[in-house]
Amino acid sequence: MELKPEMFKRFFPLPVTLITTVDEKGIVNAAPYSSVMPILRPLDLIAIASAIPRDTLKNIRETKEFVVNVIGKPSLKMAMKCARNYPPELNELEEVGLESIPSKKVSPPRVKDAVGWVEAKLEREITERNFSLVIGKVVFAETNDSYLDRERLIEPPVVTLFPEFRSLGDKIANSEELLEDMSFMKFQGGIKDEV
Repeated sequence: MELKPEMFKRFFPLPVTLITTVDEKGIVNAAPYSSVMPILRPLDLIAIASAIPRDTLKNIRETKEFVVNVIGKPSLKMAMKCARNYPPELNELEEVGLESIPSKKVSPPRVKDAVGWVEAKLEREITERNFSLVIGKVVFAETNDSYLDRERLIEPPVVTLFPEFRSLGDKIANSEELLEDMSFMKFQGGIKDEV
């Protein structure tokens, strides 16, 4: 089946992550992002594509730090609630009930129930009219020991394959079900923010 060029995401899996940042006042922000990728191996760089404007992007520009929290099934629904349009002065993690823990090398906190964490500092930003590509230098990475069995990951990360969320090929929910379950607005094409 031929698709419009922008519809390639129907067969292109994207990770579900929650990016945590803090602003200059120390207020925590958390937003779902799926346009996240490592930049080649063995480089210690990670890239995030962000729409403009976003509080996440503003905070990264101000403080030069962020955490990529890789989301698994246990925290998916609460993580997606962070896509709501909260005022910048509210901590989304507290609003949705996601517990945070301190990071090791950067100021933004980690999501306690994430599958793993990538702590990064802004290396470079490439800005276009409608989006910005943030390149971060990874300063610390860790897998959540709660989801390991003898170094084997037993809670896989969730990926988005529009319009569905999947975990190692198993369907978890489609975007409409997830949005209805969380009782917030539906957006054309799926989740509102960066997902």
